[in-house]
Amino acid sequence: MNQNSLKQALAAFPSAQGKTLVELSEAHPVLIVFLRHGGCPFCRQVLAQLRTLSQKIEERNLKLAIVHMMYQEQANRLLARYQLQNVETFSDPERKLYELFQVKRGNLAETIGPAIWWSGFKTTVLSGYLPGIPGNDIQQLGAALVFDKGKVVASHFSENSADLPDWDQLLACEIPPH
Repeated sequence: MNQNSLKQALAAFPSAQGKTLVELSEAHPVLIVFLRHGGCPFCRQVLAQLRTLSQKIEERNLKLAIVHMMYQEQANRLLARYQLQNVETFSDPERKLYELFQVKRGNLAETIGPAIWWSGFKTTVLSGYLPGIPGNDIQQLGAALVFDKGKVVASHFSENSADLPDWDQLLACEIPPH
């Protein structure tokens, strides 16, 4: 999909706060985080990491936007738990934004297979990110990308449910001044 087509398609998806990703990216570069589902312990780990990184995100002049498949009320409760209730949020239960940005759906081995079990054990038991009720699409994988002026300038697309972004690398991307 070319840049103009993407911008037009994104116009149909306002955030809970009323802005589109294109509008946000015209004002500031945007760190867009695509969550798997609300019950995913790896997503809870990502939310905790984002809370810890909030100052670094702000220093990079990035606006944080979270795309999720939950109903907005459920997302609000989850985000408040991680002190992220003031970020732009996009409720996408039909996965249209995931599809526009080509965020991969994993197969069962990539989402709940044996290779994921050890990471899941460490994340839930050792780190304390307990799972919740599985959400809309447990096969949807996550992603994080920097979106500037309607264009992706850096990205991490998860290869499996335990594959989390290298935040330092992602946040170190070159972003032209606005």
